[in-house]
Formats: sequence, C-alpha cells, structure tokens
Amino acid sequence: MARPSASYEVQIYAQDHWVLEGRFDTEAEALVFGRKTLSGGRIEGMRVVRDWRRPDGRHVETEVHVEFRQVSRMVAASPIDETPALCLTLDHCYGVQSRMAMNRVLRNYVERAVVTPTEVLHNHAELARLLNTDNLVPTAVGRVAALQAEKAGTDGRGRRDALNRLMHELTDRARAAAARKDLPPIAATGFRPMFDRLDSSLPAEERDFLARVVLSRELVQMRNWLAKLDFLGELAREDGGAVDRPLVLLDGVIADVLGAPSVAQELLGAQGSLAEALCNLIDLSRGRLSPAKRAEGDRAVQLNELLAFHDLDQTRLVILDLVRRQLKGTQPLYRSDPSLEMEAFQEILKRTLGPDGPAGGGPMAEALVLRYLRFLEGGGAPGRKQAITEVASRIPDARDRVRFLLALADSDLGHGHAGDIARLLHALTGTPAGYGRFIHPRLPPRDNLETLTLLYCQAADSALPEEARTRLTGDLDALLVAYITEERVVERLDDPGDSLRLRANRLLQVCAPGILRSRRALEMVRRRVVEHLRQPQFDRKYVEDLPDAAQQQRALREFYRMLGDAGFV
Repeated sequence: MARPSASYEVQIYAQDHWVLEGRFDTEAEALVFGRKTLSGGRIEGMRVVRDWRRPDGRHVETEVHVEFRQVSRMVAASPIDETPALCLTLDHCYGVQSRMAMNRVLRNYVERAVVTPTEVLHNHAELARLLNTDNLVPTAVGRVAALQAEKAGTDGRGRRDALNRLMHELTDRARAAAARKDLPPIAATGFRPMFDRLDSSLPAEERDFLARVVLSRELVQMRNWLAKLDFLGELAREDGGAVDRPLVLLDGVIADVLGAPSVAQELLGAQGSLAEALCNLIDLSRGRLSPAKRAEGDRAVQLNELLAFHDLDQTRLVILDLVRRQLKGTQPLYRSDPSLEMEAFQEILKRTLGPDGPAGGGPMAEALVLRYLRFLEGGGAPGRKQAITEVASRIPDARDRVRFLLALADSDLGHGHAGDIARLLHALTGTPAGYGRFIHPRLPPRDNLETLTLLYCQAADSALPEEARTRLTGDLDALLVAYITEERVVERLDDPGDSLRLRANRLLQVCAPGILRSRRALEMVRRRVVEHLRQPQFDRKYVEDLPDAAQQQRALREFYRMLGDAGFV
C-alpha cells in the first residue's frame, strides 16, 4: 500500500505525446489498468508514473514502468530541414541553437521519455538511455552532419566523424559528473544558493555545467512537461529577476521545455485556429498574453508574467522559432473558413511588429514573406519579389515598414533579394519632403528626433550591403534635416523669449548621445550651440536669471558637464 502522499498515474501515448488516463492508489492497480488499455490496440504505449508529494508541498514524478506495443517500439529520428551552425566545441553543443535542433531531430524520443536536451546532456543515465535506443543517435547525427556539411560546403563524412567525437566527449563529461558526490542539492537551498555554493574558482563554463548537472538530477524525476515547467518557474521567481548566470541557466531549460513538441498546445489549451495560437505565442514571447478567459493560476499566465518581468532570451527565441516554423509550414492559418486566411495573415503580421523590428528578426520576416507567397499565383524569383513588395505594403506605419525590410535583409531570402529590398527602402525614404510619414505631429520635437535617430541607427547597423546601407542612412539623414528645417525645430527649441540658460540647455539635450547621430542633422543643431558659446560674456548671461551665486555655480558646472557629454569639450 502506498503512503497517502503518493499516487500512481497511468498515462497513454498517442499522437506523439502523453495524456493522463487514470490515477490509482497502488502501482499494481495502475499496471493492470495500463496493460488492459494498451491491449485494446488503440494506443501506442502506456506508462505508470509515481506522483509523490514532498513535505514541502512540491510534487515529484518518477516513471516506474513504460511499455509500448511491439509494432511501435522503434523510435526513429525525425526529418529536419535546417540546422544550426557547425558544432566545433562542447560549448556549441550545449548552446540554445544546438538544443533546439536536438528537440526537433529527437522529437519522438523526447516526447516519449519526457526529457529535455539539457537533461540528456547533463545526466549520464539519461544520456546512456538515449544512446541505447535503437539506431536513433547514429541516424540523428548523420542527418545533422549532412545538413551542416551542405551549409558549410564541407565533407559530410568528416562532419559526422567530428560530431561523433563530440558525442564521446559529452558522454565522458556526463559520466564524470555523475560520479561526483560533492554537488549541493537544490531541494535544501534553492537554485541560486546552490549555484553560489559551487566552487567559484572554477572556470565559468565548468561552474555552469555543474549547476546544470544538479538541476538535471531534479528534473529527470519529473516525467511530466508541465511539472517541469512549474518547478523551473518557481525557481526563477525565487531568483527575484536578477540578470545573472543562475537566471540564464534556468532560462535555457525553460526554453528546452517549451521546445518539446506538445508543450505549447498543452500550455495554451484549445485554440480556434492556427492563427489564434500563433498570435498568442507572439504575445506570450513579449509577456503580453491576455489573461482574459484564463484562471489566475493558469500556467500560460504564470509563464507570461515570467517573460514580462525577467530576461528570458532563450525562452523567447524558442517560442518565436515555433511561430516561424509554423508560418513556413503548410497548415492553413484558418482551416474552418479559408476566406479568412488573408485576414489571419494580416493579424499575425501586425502582432510581430515593434519598435525594434519584427519579433524574431530576419527569420520571422522571411517566414511571413514565404507564407504570403502562398496567396500568389507566380513563384520563383518574380513571385518572391512580388511577395516582398506586397507584404511591406501591408504595413501601414512607414517606420515599421523600414524595420521589416531591414530585418528581411538579414535572412537567406533577403540575401537573394538585396537589390529589391534596397529599391523599396529608397522609394520609402528617398524623398525628404516625405518626412511626415515618419513623425507624429503631436509629439514634442525631441521625441520625433529620437524616433528618427533610432531608425537611422537601425539602418546603420543593418545587414544591407554596404552601398545600399550608405544610401539608406543618407536618405534618413536628409529626412531628419527636412524635418528640422521645415518644422523649425531649432527655432522652437531656441525660443528668444526664454532665458539663454533654457535655450542652450534644450539645444544641448538634443546633441546628447542617442538623440541625434546622423551627420547633417547633428551639425545643424551643433552650429546653433556654438553661436551661443561664442557670444561675449556667455557665462554671465547664462546664469543671469538665477539670483543665488551657489545656484549659478551649480548651473554652470552642469552645463559644462553636458557640453562634455555632447562632445564639445
């Protein structure tokens, strides 16, 4: 008889994920029920999971029995069509791009075993279990090696041999870590105190590795995705949101859980369409998922709060990568009513846009263009060019349109259509008189200058070819000059009715780093500042509206500090 704090769940495997079928007080009852269900022939497998409630209230799940029908025991590597850059070192293998690829190529195994790439790479028992599963690892390694070799233009056999050598190194390192008895547990202290107790004299990468080993020892006991997510979220909340190594390590494993095939669906629940699911995932990645119609304790709401208040960059990357791959797929955005397909596309496009460019960057912009290509009759290069033009035209805000095209330039599709993207950008920004599309007339001049400068900086830092980048930054500089000239921005800042101190300060604030970076626009404002500085008895006139000598000295010191920040002295 099990203790009152323990129960046994029977979970069935169907359509690549586990579903709870029943809960029992004893293992024997659970086994009888599970085997009877499996013998019915409608499911692929069943397993019994012991759910133990610890004294501190946390649940720990341990798989005690798993069984598949004979016809489905073989676990095959999943086909993949893209892979990260070459894995040359162990650190590359532990990186987020590598783990994302593992989640895809080992999809069937990951879902059956309910184990994350982090657990496999850091827990020797789990790694050995994977290595002993059919021909799974050699097949997976072969597929990844072939794609990496093709992308890098290298020899496929040599790439496979290199990956196999890394697998041996990974195994040796995990075996050595498993033998260690000196690693502090998480249960007694929490994740951050455990991390702090690790030897601080170790190299940073070794300390990180050992912390993930300890974390994996806890996670392998949980054979339920949402239980892992709850546990990791609890540890992250205990951290208080500090942006340091412990949070980065937790972020990586949360990303692994979100990368498992069935988790997003379990997390969001039933969705009306693929479009609705993708919009919710985009919002979730930004910490903006609407809590409407969701309970306060809903896991999606809890994860949304974590993403809103913590820097979980790897988790965001994995969520947006899921959106990207679904957009590139063939499933309709709105299956029940094909007439709403374009409307659904427009809503997804709208959700991706933001002041930093489309969420997911170049790969997301590319996926949106390729999805739109399905609406067109033509294909090939002319079809792609038309799709780029029409997707950009569907973005109403000129600044968002520029940022979308800049992001697209940093993608495989964009590299092949760099000329088309450059022409669209020039058509959008090449007429200085069109500056009105890039400003908000009711905002203060400083805000509009900051907005245009941000766009200028994004263009200067973009992946456009050098010639196109130089042309675009020149066009944006001309837009800034036209705005400053036509809207009399300098005159509005330098109002003769105000004291010299207020006039000079306002002009200097515009010259501060980050407000203006384009050459001609900055020169216009700096010339006016220099005119003030060169007038006779500037210091006396600057403070003549201040009656107190101490205030005058403080004001002058602050002014000259601002001059230094703006690069005048």
